[in-house]
Amino acid sequence: MNGNGGTNALVEGDEGGPIDVLHVDDDDAFADLTALRLARDGDGDHPEIRVETATDPVAALERVCEVDCVVSDYDMPGMDGLELLRAVRERDSEIPFVLFTGKGSEEIASESISAGVTDYLRKGGKADRFDVLANSVRNACARTRAERTVEQSERRLRQVLDRLPQCVFLKDREGRYRFVNRAGAEGYGRPPEAIEGELESDVIDDPDVVSRFRAEDEVVLEKGKPLVVTDQRVTDESGERVERVVKYPLELRPDGTEAVLGIAEDVTEERDRNAALGAVGDAVQDLVERVGEAELGRSEIRRELESIRETVEGAPSVTGTIPAPDAE
Repeated sequence: MNGNGGTNALVEGDEGGPIDVLHVDDDDAFADLTALRLARDGDGDHPEIRVETATDPVAALERVCEVDCVVSDYDMPGMDGLELLRAVRERDSEIPFVLFTGKGSEEIASESISAGVTDYLRKGGKADRFDVLANSVRNACARTRAERTVEQSERRLRQVLDRLPQCVFLKDREGRYRFVNRAGAEGYGRPPEAIEGELESDVIDDPDVVSRFRAEDEVVLEKGKPLVVTDQRVTDESGERVERVVKYPLELRPDGTEAVLGIAEDVTEERDRNAALGAVGDAVQDLVERVGEAELGRSEIRRELESIRETVEGAPSVTGTIPAPDAE
């Protein structure tokens, strides 16, 4: 995909594949010579360059989506190279465009840079001019292919992370969100693109919460070790919730920016269930203790009754200890 929703020949997985070039030049002979020299430049260590030629820049516009790179002359009838460049950029903001011209000036070079040219080369008369052009085309296409591969990988990763119920976020040392998945953004009532690039203090209204989060991030970055927060209380549009958060230190490439990767899981229901189970457990324990006390009481009563019975059975007969009255 290009910057404006179109497509061209550069796709993921073809990093070492052939490079298709559209060379636009109203000079048929020079266009054919360029195609021949670029085709010869390929070898086992470099991707093959396949060149299609066009002498009409207006007609060439319809073929831009079919190639990996455009090489154009500047001075052409009907539409010059700068006008072609601007027209191409309206259709595709990413495709490499090399201005390869025999009529150059600082003004043209400056305007082409402003219009988004990838490289500006003079045809000149040097023997290595086609080697320089070939290197420019290969380097430009390699960068574009690498960037698109990264973009495709990032899209796939986002699709995976957006399916997770947990909040996943990435912040740099300044507290600026570099990434947040859909679940994390929904917690703040915003889409991810409205949060990414923003400072944490611009997303969270409570300054105390921001300070606490920033302090945790500093601990993670300073120690270089993960940090687990077991009971983090958060209040947002959906109300108050309890989260279990794990924060990891991370180094972003290619600039080595320090960052914190966080995964937050809503454990409110788990805490509520545990609290309910705890209450039930306390009630059961109390009941057991009460039953035990009652059983102990009954045992003591039984022992006392048994003692009385034994005492009664072992006592002398009452009638045997009282003398009988005299007979008259």
